[in-house]
Amino acid sequence: MDKGFSPSVALVAVAVAAMCVGCSIKEDRSLCPCSLALDFSDVEASVADMSEVYISAPGGFLYHDEEAVLGMAEAEVSGEVRRVYSVDVPKTQVDVSVVSGAGGGFVPGKGISIRTGEQCPPVFLHYSRLDAVAEWRIVPVKLRKDYCRIDIRMLASAGEYPFRLTVKGNVCGINADRSVAEGSFSYSFVPDSDGSGAVRVPRQLDNSLVLQVLDGDRVLREFALGEYIAESGFDWTQEDLADVGVEIDYANSYIKVKVAEWSGSFGFDIVI
Repeated sequence: MDKGFSPSVALVAVAVAAMCVGCSIKEDRSLCPCSLALDFSDVEASVADMSEVYISAPGGFLYHDEEAVLGMAEAEVSGEVRRVYSVDVPKTQVDVSVVSGAGGGFVPGKGISIRTGEQCPPVFLHYSRLDAVAEWRIVPVKLRKDYCRIDIRMLASAGEYPFRLTVKGNVCGINADRSVAEGSFSYSFVPDSDGSGAVRVPRQLDNSLVLQVLDGDRVLREFALGEYIAESGFDWTQEDLADVGVEIDYANSYIKVKVAEWSGSFGFDIVI
């Protein structure tokens, strides 16, 4: 056996050949399907292994595989061994969505909706619209991190606990094409004994995120969280969203924001 051609590669080659059975040269090959090879080679394995594949096309064609990892195999592409997932689709325009980490919350054609009181799932998404009119086509899968985890720590004396933190915004989901879904977002949590907690938010349109500190239903303080994050240079349009750390010190009246290697502090006035 050729050392550059593994058994798994051979299996893929046989599968591709089998797709062409029944589509002879004399027949109308426009009726034959297009074989899509979704290339996961550049996706981190832990993310790829949780992937679901959704494919839709005009006329109602819909394909869904909730365990795409079981269909992945090695294939030789342009002289390189790649990790691919192959599926037959009609020769027409198709929408391809690959989702990882949505926990079953992705709806074909709609995307992910975040209900009030819930946070964004730790989701990675790929979307592409393409013309599947050839015998086969390779689709590079780029699963992008479409959520930001905001770690929040409140520095306060023990006597100031417990209180509740609420993060509010104007993006309530992610559309199927990865654009943001506008709507009310609200997620609350009680900090742990260290004053720490976290919230996952979807990609934002602007700097409208706010953080409220509540005692029961009474708002003790509201912070322009989105504005502070913007001051850090954070870019909501980056392909893979970074995570953010926020530290609020009531005693010394400052808020500290950290994104990757950058950090900055901002003063604020205490309102009693």
